[in-house]
Amino acid sequence: MRRDPITLEEWKSTFVAALGLVIVSFIAWYGLSRLSETTAGDTIGTVATVGLTVWLVSQTWYYMTNVKSPRRQLLLMGISFIQVVPFLFAAVYGSFGYHDLCVVGASGPADVLYFSYVTFTTVGFGDLHPAGLCRGLAVAEAITGYILLGLFVAAAVGIYARSHTYD
Repeated sequence: MRRDPITLEEWKSTFVAALGLVIVSFIAWYGLSRLSETTAGDTIGTVATVGLTVWLVSQTWYYMTNVKSPRRQLLLMGISFIQVVPFLFAAVYGSFGYHDLCVVGASGPADVLYFSYVTFTTVGFGDLHPAGLCRGLAVAEAITGYILLGLFVAAAVGIYARSHTYD
């Protein structure tokens, strides 16, 4: 098989992997952000935070060691960075509970997902803000977003520059 996929058949495994990432992150967000107040809290939140960390490290390792095609890497990075990472951070925020336990002003899953995207993109509108342990998590998400979005743009520019010649 060629280094860079061209046909739909060659892209099939990459699309399946990307779809898997989307589904897993959505299920994690859906499940963890809907925990009851008696279930959610520091223990579940800490376990979810550790799980998120392991997932981020494993995905980074996988992209760097097993995905050889730059175009495949770019697609998987884009899916991960634009959809998966904010959804997983939102799942962790939700696992700490609501009523100002983690994100002040958040009253449900949609609010923590919104907060996660605003934090990941480093927009920071200020209408919602983290409290307690989630302050450190929000800082980690902002740094992660800053770095990952920059890497994504750099990878896209690098692929474009390699495929075009300049006279």
